[in-house]
Order: sequence, then structure tokens, then C-alpha cells
Amino acid sequence: MAFRIHDSVVRGEIDNRMKGVVRGKIWVEGRAEPVVLKLKGNAWPDLAGCLLTFTNPLKRISHAHLDSLQPEQFGSIGDLTASRKVRVFDVPLEEALKMIRRKEKPPEHMANSLYLEWFSEANGRVVIESADYELKISTPEWRLTPEEDAERAKQAASGMTDFMGRLTEAIEKQQRGQKDPEAEK
Repeated sequence: MAFRIHDSVVRGEIDNRMKGVVRGKIWVEGRAEPVVLKLKGNAWPDLAGCLLTFTNPLKRISHAHLDSLQPEQFGSIGDLTASRKVRVFDVPLEEALKMIRRKEKPPEHMANSLYLEWFSEANGRVVIESADYELKISTPEWRLTPEEDAERAKQAASGMTDFMGRLTEAIEKQQRGQKDPEAEK
């Protein structure tokens, strides 16, 4: 499970101009100070070596558990890209859902989506995903070699594997701490 905060984001910046390091700031609804990112790894080739700034032009919705998002995020990156392809409805969501219920196909198109994923030591997997944000991407200061891109992909996959392992371990630990109601019969 991911801590998805895209509806709460006001604006942000992601800086991968130093190889192997991603720093950033994410301003979220209801917080005066930004969430600060200090992460290991590199972005996908479209953002590697770049400074990305983005704003959310939509009405923001405060995430129900946003207060548990630590103000400093340490960890490793997962996938960071502004070129993930997604289907976007050409009509408002409510109308699209009504059409789907009537077995109709709502009009849609393919769009690039910003996808920012990191594995936080404090909050686990955190994801920001939106095709609606306004983006500005600087000219890259460096580019990934094919070998570095393969290593980046391997590290992102490893981050997910490690996260899932920690999640499974936490669930098992919690289950061991609870009595089995079937055993008491």
C-alpha cells in the first residue's frame, strides 16, 4: 500500500542534478513548511540530471493522514518520471463514471503523468501521481548511460522488494501479537 498524497500537493521541486542524489521540497495543503526529500538514487532518463518544478492547478484536498507524513523524508527513490503514459477522461469524472455504469465508453486520451515514488524510512512507500500538474523541467546537467539506467531500474525494483518485505514482516509481527480466536474455542 502506498501513501498517496497527489490531491494534497500545492507545488514542489525535485532536483536530481547531482548523480545518485534526489533532493526536493513538496508543499502540501495545510502545512506552512514543505516536506523535504533527501533520497538516494536517480530519476528515469527524462528527469535524470534535471530540476523539475511543478504546481497543482486543481483544488487541493487535505489527505486524511497527512499529519503522519514526516517533514523530512530520508530513503531511496523508486520511479521518478514525468513521462508515464496514462488514460485521461475527456469529461468530468462524475460523468465518466455515469457513462461506465451505463456500459458506455467515456471519451479519453493518452497523456503523460508525473509519477514520483520514494521509499521513506519513516512513512514507507510515498507516491505522487498526476496528469494535471503544470511542469517545468530544466535542461539536463548530465545523462544516464545505458548501464546507469539499468542500475537505476534495478535499484527502483529493489526498493519495492525491500518495502514489501518490511510490510510483510510488520503484518506477520502484528498477527503473532494477536491471539487466534479459533484457537480459544
